[in-house]
Amino acid sequence: MTPTRSEQDTRRRGGRPTREEASRLDDAVRESALRLFLENGYEGTTMNAIAAAAGTTKPSLYARFPTKEDVFRYVLGWAMQRTDWPAPEPEIPDYDDLGDSLTAIAEAAVRRALDPSMIKLQQVAIAYASRYPDIARKALGPGYWPRRKQVADLLRRHAATGSIVADDPDTLAELFLAMASGGPARLASFGIVRGTEDVDAHVRAVVDLFLRGLRPN
Repeated sequence: MTPTRSEQDTRRRGGRPTREEASRLDDAVRESALRLFLENGYEGTTMNAIAAAAGTTKPSLYARFPTKEDVFRYVLGWAMQRTDWPAPEPEIPDYDDLGDSLTAIAEAAVRRALDPSMIKLQQVAIAYASRYPDIARKALGPGYWPRRKQVADLLRRHAATGSIVADDPDTLAELFLAMASGGPARLASFGIVRGTEDVDAHVRAVVDLFLRGLRPN
């Protein structure tokens, strides 16, 4: 296999890769490994295949990731936190209108959860949940929902005006996202994907129920 330019430069220097070279290698490994895990599953992906797809050598890959499990943990956490994958995250409009903001957040969350790439990634994580429970927590745990802080901040903003009661915004944000996207995501991981009309009705019902629970007594 032809070594990458960064590897060629490193060999000429006879030293360790620069920080920039290491960063480029990390990016190549992440993108390549994610694609291979989605295409072939965990068992069907080898370190040789990851190294080849990333344009690096197997020794270079093992120097950074001693096992395939280490690569999978690294890639999964990165993929779940990305705002540009599987598709770019939309801007949430009009934070002054709580209902519209929650609806936009819920719709974006469901779209992400039901994207074929995200479904496949969660299926892979579920398949190895008993062997690697920490990996499953990365794919399924509420702490890895990228919108959790967004919802919590939104609730704090409106609670400060007295228009809602939100004593524990962080927990309420988890509950909202669990209702909005957690259920559809779990069903999709078992191959049950609802149609657009059903998903829209689900989002409306979740937002309505959540808003009623936030009203001051």
